[in-house]
Amino acid sequence: MAPFLAQQITRSATISLPAPRDHVFPLFEPLGEKHWAHGWDPEMLYPSSGMAQEGAVFTTQHDGEPVKIWTIIAYEPEQAHVRYFNVLPGSHTTVVDVRCEGDKTHGEAKTSAQITYTLTALTPAGNAHLDSFTPAHYQDYIASWETAITHYLLHNQLSGVHAE
Repeated sequence: MAPFLAQQITRSATISLPAPRDHVFPLFEPLGEKHWAHGWDPEMLYPSSGMAQEGAVFTTQHDGEPVKIWTIIAYEPEQAHVRYFNVLPGSHTTVVDVRCEGDKTHGEAKTSAQITYTLTALTPAGNAHLDSFTPAHYQDYIASWETAITHYLLHNQLSGVHAE
């Protein structure tokens, strides 16, 4: 049997959101995501308050998957930047990097958010997951974020489903 050879991929996309950076960035924090991401329900382990900070640890679980373990590995609110590392046991790890930049267009405050995922397989099943995480799939996935966040910003409520 051939030894396991882990794959790694990186996908990146930028979305445009109709609000100032200081209003948008908190929506990318663990508890902030609950405002726009249907089904997102992190269990905050440290700190138990759920305050976003470097070293914060929480878990999530989606149907049919084991518990995913998350850690905030960089948190720079002044720069509107957060980076997460998560592990889906038996499958893969993911680094999620979010950087928000303010953008004044025609006098209206907007924010561009660059979202980059780097996935590394832990097992053959992880390699299969990475194979399905195509550039087209990622663009559709992040476009669903843009739709959901925009809906929240404009209507102050959840819209449709956003799958993690």
